[in-house]
Amino acid sequence: MELVHGITMRKIWDKWGIALSAACLVHCFAVVFLPLMLPAIELMVHSPWIHRVFALFIIFTTPLAFVPGYRRHGVHSVLVTAIAGLIFILTGVFVDGSTNEYLSHGISIIGSFLLVWAHIKNIRHSQKHKHCC
Repeated sequence: MELVHGITMRKIWDKWGIALSAACLVHCFAVVFLPLMLPAIELMVHSPWIHRVFALFIIFTTPLAFVPGYRRHGVHSVLVTAIAGLIFILTGVFVDGSTNEYLSHGISIIGSFLLVWAHIKNIRHSQKHKHCC
């Protein structure tokens, strides 16, 4: 794996994945809870295109972070958790607008938590097994 300032590209993609998934979490929580406190803010935080943009970035970063690690050390649980997170996020995006927004954002929140957890597990495994990763 190519090094950039001593950090493998895969670790960089894991960190980007954590940042994007966390941003998705913040957005989804904002859409659900902020309008309860300030109804006018819903116009600023809920837009279907934001959900789709997050999903596109996450679709891009997920394989870049997990496929090289899986090929190298074959830890199934990390890959399965990442795929489940991705499926939840894409499902949330797919049903956005056609179902209750609490449901669509709730599904995306679950997916984001799963992806963040998978990225953390991927980084921890890489740190624990530096000889192979």
